[in-house]
Amino acid sequence: MNPLFSFKFKDESVWRNLTNFWTFVFIAFTVLDFFLKNGLDFLVAPMSVIYIGILGLYVGTKEFDRWYDLHTSRHPGELFVFFWTVIVFGLIILSVILQDGYRVSTEIIATYIMVLSVFALTQKSKRLYERKKTQKKKK
Repeated sequence: MNPLFSFKFKDESVWRNLTNFWTFVFIAFTVLDFFLKNGLDFLVAPMSVIYIGILGLYVGTKEFDRWYDLHTSRHPGELFVFFWTVIVFGLIILSVILQDGYRVSTEIIATYIMVLSVFALTQKSKRLYERKKTQKKKK
């Protein structure tokens, strides 16, 4: 078998690396599109769907692993939320300052809201899992 294709998509690190890659690419694309005055607007929705899809797959596999006691690594989602918050807030401020056609795409705002939602859901799942685990230990 070709070593390039020998990795397993059930391995969390593959999804984490793919998510990290697409996060970097999509954030860079978001900034570029803003400074091109939404000149790449036709690509925002498709790239957003790809990014949110990959993020969802990564988080989903991570949460399933957590609930089946297979998740051992720590990769805080706070960093994703922090970077997205800085970028979106910065672009909104710049759009107010620069005006003249500089605006944040509504798809970018929707993506930001999805990132926040995914983070909130994973935090809730993590707390529920920890509560369940604590209750198990008490029995």
